[in-house]
Amino acid sequence: MMTDARRDDLRRRIAAAARYKDLRGATVLEIGADAHGHAAQMLLDAGAARVLSSNHGERWPVETVGAIERIRLDARRIAQEIAPGSIDLVFGIAVLEHIDGLDAFFAGARQALAPGGLFFVQGGPIWTCAVGHHVGVKGEKAHYRFGVPGANPIPPWAHLAHDRETLPAALVEQGVWPADAQLIADFVYASPKLNRVGYRAMREAFDASPLAGIDRIEAAFQPPPADMMARIARGPYGGQERYDVASITFVAS
Repeated sequence: MMTDARRDDLRRRIAAAARYKDLRGATVLEIGADAHGHAAQMLLDAGAARVLSSNHGERWPVETVGAIERIRLDARRIAQEIAPGSIDLVFGIAVLEHIDGLDAFFAGARQALAPGGLFFVQGGPIWTCAVGHHVGVKGEKAHYRFGVPGANPIPPWAHLAHDRETLPAALVEQGVWPADAQLIADFVYASPKLNRVGYRAMREAFDASPLAGIDRIEAAFQPPPADMMARIARGPYGGQERYDVASITFVAS
């Protein structure tokens, strides 16, 4: 849903990208575009000449509307589907946490960039932050949503201390309807919408890529309390270094 707050956030991020590269006349590849084309239009308003507005959803329309070309694209297949050296800016907001195959995405983006091109892509909330589970489930009793106050039944970082088998019981103890608790766990641990890549793993994937880092912008908040940190450390998501970092923006060429 494109709220006023979301529009303002997009404007700020596009302005931030423009501080690294003049967007006048640019060809932009937008990753994870919104259905109504708000970000694509904002990129044009910032000076871009053409926007390849991409999403990989089956219902994503393939059409050209003025300078906006809507294309269906799996971000991991940029190398196969976008001409090398044809893109001045690869831009995406809240997408890194959804791409299961960051190595292919980073490499493809580097191949697509023209000389002097810019990579400006953000992810968040990433898996290892307090709400990295992204829960968005319509259950029998309620609609559970991580970004809505009072609608998120998962305590901060609890998805890192549990698994698909143990989380439902913990939620039921909190009063969540059993069938809904199972739906939530299925989403958190099995939904293909998430890559479940933690802070350290995401940074390592970027550092190993052919992209040349220019800047890294992180939003960090309060870390887990000591008892939760100890539980996380004993589980499969230990060793990710930073559990306070909710989002990362990689700026590169």
